[in-house]
Amino acid sequence: MILADLHTHTNFSDGELSPSEILNEALVKKIKYLSITDHDTLTGYKKAKKIVSSSYYNQITLIPGVEISTSFEGSYIHTLGYFFDDNNKELNETLKLLQIRRNEFAKNVLNFLNQKGFEISWGDILTNVNGSLGRLHIAYAMKNKGIVKKVSDAFDKYLNPFKENYEKEFEFNTIDIIKLINSAGGVCSIAHPHTVNNAENLIQKLVKNGLTGIEIVKNKEIFKTDEEYLNLGLVKTAGSDFHKNGKNSYLGKNNFSEEEFINFYEKSKNTLNGKIKWNL
Repeated sequence: MILADLHTHTNFSDGELSPSEILNEALVKKIKYLSITDHDTLTGYKKAKKIVSSSYYNQITLIPGVEISTSFEGSYIHTLGYFFDDNNKELNETLKLLQIRRNEFAKNVLNFLNQKGFEISWGDILTNVNGSLGRLHIAYAMKNKGIVKKVSDAFDKYLNPFKENYEKEFEFNTIDIIKLINSAGGVCSIAHPHTVNNAENLIQKLVKNGLTGIEIVKNKEIFKTDEEYLNLGLVKTAGSDFHKNGKNSYLGKNNFSEEEFINFYEKSKNTLNGKIKWNL
């Protein structure tokens, strides 16, 4: 079966593989349609866009993608954008602002750790960063400095209490981001909706404000709930939310077929009245 994976991360956000490594993995997994959706940045996608122009990767169709930190009526929502013009000025300025906010938040966390007596510098954190800075990079620095034995220990002991503030620090309103992506010639889908508080009520409102897709996770415990969102007129998207290779983490995990991808693309064109910026 020809596959699509519309939710992946590189080391330009919180993934472990470089854009070229992701592309090579896609070749191995026979994934035809691939979207790199790094958190609040297009750097990984743009790197991959240059690489994939080589004839070596002619089996892969790379789709513009991004995962943006947003909130709506008190709920934190990861909003996926697709098919947009990656040179859109307003979109790039918004993502640049998000990077500034991420850095400011990280400096506040660093100050907290220094006050706790941990000798860790801004340079120690930046050593692990290629693009979009997050708590994971702070955790890497703590492990490298011997403050914790495992990255997970950094979260459990020190960083998890910052999660709520972390989410509120640099988020944008979900509707504003949907409209921004639409104006850039793209459409939006909600990532892992089963993690969104009050999801059913909120998603109904987002549909009325331009939301096109909903990410369906093929897990028997949550699939039924996510599937119900399709009755709202949304179209299915899917991806592995790939960050690194592992027993339960691999490209193409959710078996999103070529037919399902084409359906999403055609619905997206209808949403934008044909004014989509990326063409298949």
